[in-house]
Amino acid sequence: MRFETFVALRYLAASRRRAHVALIATISIAGLAIGVAALIVSLALLSGFQDRIRRQMTERSAHLRVSPARGATLPDAETARRELARVPGVVEVTDSLEGRAWASDVDGTTTVPVRFRNTAEPARPGSLDGARISSTVGARLHVAAGDLVRLSSSRTRLSPIGPVPISVVLPVLQSRRVGMLEKSADVEVSEETARTLSGLRSGAFALEARLRDPGEAESAARLLRAALPGAYRVETWRDRNAPLAFALRLEKVVIFVTVALVVLVAALNVVSNIALTVVEKKRDLGVFTAMGAAPSSLQRVYLTLGAVIGVIGTGSGLLLGIGLSLAADRYQLVPLPADVYLLSHVPFAVHPAEVAAVALFALATALAAAVLPARAAARLAPGEAIRLSR
Repeated sequence: MRFETFVALRYLAASRRRAHVALIATISIAGLAIGVAALIVSLALLSGFQDRIRRQMTERSAHLRVSPARGATLPDAETARRELARVPGVVEVTDSLEGRAWASDVDGTTTVPVRFRNTAEPARPGSLDGARISSTVGARLHVAAGDLVRLSSSRTRLSPIGPVPISVVLPVLQSRRVGMLEKSADVEVSEETARTLSGLRSGAFALEARLRDPGEAESAARLLRAALPGAYRVETWRDRNAPLAFALRLEKVVIFVTVALVVLVAALNVVSNIALTVVEKKRDLGVFTAMGAAPSSLQRVYLTLGAVIGVIGTGSGLLLGIGLSLAADRYQLVPLPADVYLLSHVPFAVHPAEVAAVALFALATALAAAVLPARAAARLAPGEAIRLSR
C-alpha cells in the first residue's frame, strides 16, 4: 500500500474519535449517496417511460419507408419492392395507400374530416370488409363496433345527375383508442377500399417494411439507398420520429443536470470535511514535511481521502438507487390509472450506461471537491504547521 493511501485511510478511520469530524464525514458520505440514488431513480423513471415510447414506435410504425422523392406515387413500385425484399432482415413489405376523406354516419347527421389508409394487417379468408376507426372519430360520429360508417372521397365519378363523390359504406370492425404519440390514421380500411377512395388502381404512394430487428434499420437503410436511384427517399422509423427522439434526449439531459445539483451540494460537504481534516492534522503535515515528504505527496493524501469518500458515497448511492428502481418496477410500487396513462404502473428501467455515467460524475465531483483543501495542505510550511498546531 502506498504511503498516501495508508495515511488517508488512517485519517478516515481516526475521524471517528472526534464527534464533529465524524459527523461531517458521515454527512458528506450520506449526502453523496442520496444525490447519486436520486439521480439513478430519476433516470430510471425517465428511461422506463421512454423505453415504452420507443417500443410503441417500433411496434406501430414501419421500420423502413420508401417514398418518391418527387410526386405523389412511386415511379416503379415493383422495382422498389424487389430491392426492399432483398435487404437482410426484412420480414414484411406492404403498400402504403392513404388520403383524405369525409366520414359520417349513414344518416349523414355528423361529418368529420379523416385520414384513411390501408390496414397493415393481412386480410383473413372469409373476413368482412370493414373499417377500424379511432375512438375520437367514433365519439364524434356516435358510432361503435357493428355500426355503419360512410367514407366519401374528394374524387368524383360521373352519374346520370353529374359528378358525385366516390363513397363507400362500411361496417365498423373496431373502435380503438389511439395514443398521443401514435401516428396512425383515423380510419383503417382494406387495400381494395383504399384504392377505390384514392383512385390508385396500381402502384403505391409508398412502401413500408418491417425488420426482424428494428435496431438494424440504419444499416438496412444504407443498403437500400445504395441500391435505389435518387428518385426514391428512404426513411427509418428513427428518421420519421426524429423530433420526438430529440425531445426525449433533451428531457433526460435536463433531468440529469437538475438532479445533479444534489450531488454538487454534497460535494460542498466533502470540501468542508477535508478542510477540517487539514486543520486537525497540521502537526502531522509538518512532521511529514520534515521527514522528507514532498508537497505533491501531501496533496495526494487528501486527494486520496476525497476519492475514498467518493467511492463509499457513490457505491452506497448506486446500491440504493438501483435497488429502489428495480423494486419499484418489479412490484409496481407506483400505480397509475390505466384509462388515463395507458399504463397500470410507473415503469423503471436501469441502463448500465447511465449508471456508469452517474458513477463517473459523482466520483469526479468528489475528487474535484478535494483539490482545493489538498493544494492548501501542500503549500503549508513545516515550521508554520507545527507552530499553528500548538
